[in-house]
Amino acid sequence: MAHDETKVAHPQRRWLLPVAAAATVAMIGGVTAWGLANRGGSQQTNATVPSISDSSTKAPPAGSNKKGQGATTSVALPAYFVGTTSGTGDRFGLYREFVPTDVPTGATQAQKVTAALKVAMNAQQPAKGESYLQPWSGTSVRDVAVTPSLITVTLSAPGAKGVLSAAQTKLAVQGLVWTAQAAVGRGTIPVKFAVANGSTMLFGTYPTARTYNRPAKDLQYQDLAPIWVTSPEREQSFPAGAPVVAKGESCAFEATTQWQLKKGGTTIKSGTATASSGCPLRGTWQVKLGVLAAGDYTFRMYEVSMQDGQGIIAETSRPFTVK
Repeated sequence: MAHDETKVAHPQRRWLLPVAAAATVAMIGGVTAWGLANRGGSQQTNATVPSISDSSTKAPPAGSNKKGQGATTSVALPAYFVGTTSGTGDRFGLYREFVPTDVPTGATQAQKVTAALKVAMNAQQPAKGESYLQPWSGTSVRDVAVTPSLITVTLSAPGAKGVLSAAQTKLAVQGLVWTAQAAVGRGTIPVKFAVANGSTMLFGTYPTARTYNRPAKDLQYQDLAPIWVTSPEREQSFPAGAPVVAKGESCAFEATTQWQLKKGGTTIKSGTATASSGCPLRGTWQVKLGVLAAGDYTFRMYEVSMQDGQGIIAETSRPFTVK
């Protein structure tokens, strides 16, 4: 059974064709998760959709939750952002972040989706090590409705036409799809969009008359960034004397990626990781870094091109601290 990805806070890539980097890039940070999230776990792509007790829930109008009308709970919502997947900045994919957000206590599914989408569409929280595009700048969520068979999202605007590449706008739409489905936590319920001003095309390309969904597991490389580091969490601090283990997901040729551990800009450890499966399927991996001295570190995971053994076709990194 599918479950929530959230919890209370305490060749074309090889397959994806390169695209031009957009100028509108903002820094974003995310941490933790809601519900039964497993940061290193695989996505719930082919999950069965059970019935929902409230067959149709809608988010309240903006401003209806006035002071004194209800308590809020701090949760870390899963949101998907469009980011570069290579050091050259010419390839893009979706990265999942967990961003602390206040939601009404006992929030409905529609309220969860609304809050998560607002996070995904406003990639402005600062964080070290990541730059995400802002494809939905100036656009907001007007309404969300959830049934067992459909998630309907009404946007204030359709997205700017001609600003980003076709590949980037495709990922921008898919990022909202993945985010909405993660917030509901009941598998691949189709997502349908509407625009408050009556527009029928998102970014002038994607019709609102159709529904959208996550790809099948063997096609997820079309959406997701090839490499995720799920642990250490962003800016996590480890106690000195305790072993550190890096974990993540990848879609790499023969399930093989390379890693480096840097301290003060100097590589102090490196090696090769083998994931539980190779592309086109997404696998999980872990690297035991051992006990580290106090200081600031960066863990980098990357995939080397099998054509020349030199070029880097995908990479990501995660800063953390030992103290």
